[in-house]
Amino acid sequence: MLEMHKLFIIIAGKKHARDSDFFYQIQFDDDGRMVNFFWVDARSRLAYQTFGDVITFDTTYKTNKYIMPFAPLTGLNHHLQSTLFGCALFQDEYEISFIWLFETWLKAMSGKKSVSIITDQDIAIGGVVAKVFPEARHRLCLWHIMNKFPTKLAHIYHKKSTFKRELKRCIRDSPAIKDFEDDWKHIMDKYELENNDWLIKLFEIRESWIPIYNKSTFFAGMNTT
Repeated sequence: MLEMHKLFIIIAGKKHARDSDFFYQIQFDDDGRMVNFFWVDARSRLAYQTFGDVITFDTTYKTNKYIMPFAPLTGLNHHLQSTLFGCALFQDEYEISFIWLFETWLKAMSGKKSVSIITDQDIAIGGVVAKVFPEARHRLCLWHIMNKFPTKLAHIYHKKSTFKRELKRCIRDSPAIKDFEDDWKHIMDKYELENNDWLIKLFEIRESWIPIYNKSTFFAGMNTT
């Protein structure tokens, strides 16, 4: 059976032969095995030059056979439609892999950097965004964080009918920062969650995921990856 990296090279090479603006790059380890693979076609490269001020980057997808994270870079066009700006496959989710991806991606995009970036809540990604895009506004995916509440707070999330409603209103609909902070404290006190370590940490990084803190920064209406 043909090795995966050789198959990718053949396919990518054929696409590049048909379209000289098709860009791809493969990173190998010391044993010659493919560890990272990035590709982007001409249409996506052109779209990024116009609509690339805000991008989302999500590594939560997995391929089934090789267990390699699949990471699309996306944004929105002028019709508010999801637009693809490139794709990558990773062997791992370490900082060095993310640095390779973002630097390779910038090479494909002629060095144009985005103004705002939305990612999932990953420590490695956060550090890399700060290094490669020091001037960009980095925001965490609200959907991924909200999706953790049923598990992290299972003892109360499914038992208190008012908790979910109050939490959602506090996080999504607070009209001002003070309203959010007051409502958050009220919820913590009411449901005896003041000492929950996970919630304490979430509150400490609230500026990176609570919508009201990002009202003055352009995110094209996006808050999820």
